[in-house]
Amino acid sequence: MRYKNREEAGIYLAKEIRNYDFNINDSVILAIPRGGVLVAYEMAKELNIPFNLIITKKISYPSNPEVAIGSVAPDGTIKINEEAIKYSNISSEELENAKEEAISKIDERVKKYIGKDYPSIEGKRVIIVDDGIATGYTALVAGEYAKKRGAKEVILAIPVCPMNTLEKTEKVFDHVACANRVDTYAFSV
Repeated sequence: MRYKNREEAGIYLAKEIRNYDFNINDSVILAIPRGGVLVAYEMAKELNIPFNLIITKKISYPSNPEVAIGSVAPDGTIKINEEAIKYSNISSEELENAKEEAISKIDERVKKYIGKDYPSIEGKRVIIVDDGIATGYTALVAGEYAKKRGAKEVILAIPVCPMNTLEKTEKVFDHVACANRVDTYAFSV
């Protein structure tokens, strides 16, 4: 399925979420910026539930910042592509420095866009939304972060996802709503 834009993808995903057998009233949507914000906003309007941001940061190769090797959450939860680390000669010190730099940037963005601290998600059903995933590390770290913060259930809602990444996400999330499952890496709407 192709979407005209992120808004249409959000409306479609809201319909998918409505099909799940649970009470939507104890749910909250957390959007992964930037692309996930428009998708999440439309979902929140359609479902009439609150939404906020979940600020994560990709960790890149020290020698090539355009290539991500993992992602980190605000509390330091990290998901790394171990295969990439093994073949890249990245030292544990370089990895730790990249993680600390990412956490510093997350802290800045949390203060700027959310305020002092994240709202409580303890005991809530959390729907993590992005506009698509490739490797899945950002979604995975967001899901683990939500579980650590006491979410009773964590759902991933994405418009497009490669099949091999979907298998990884299904190990972390209680449900994955993805209408467009593809054989190749698909990045976003």
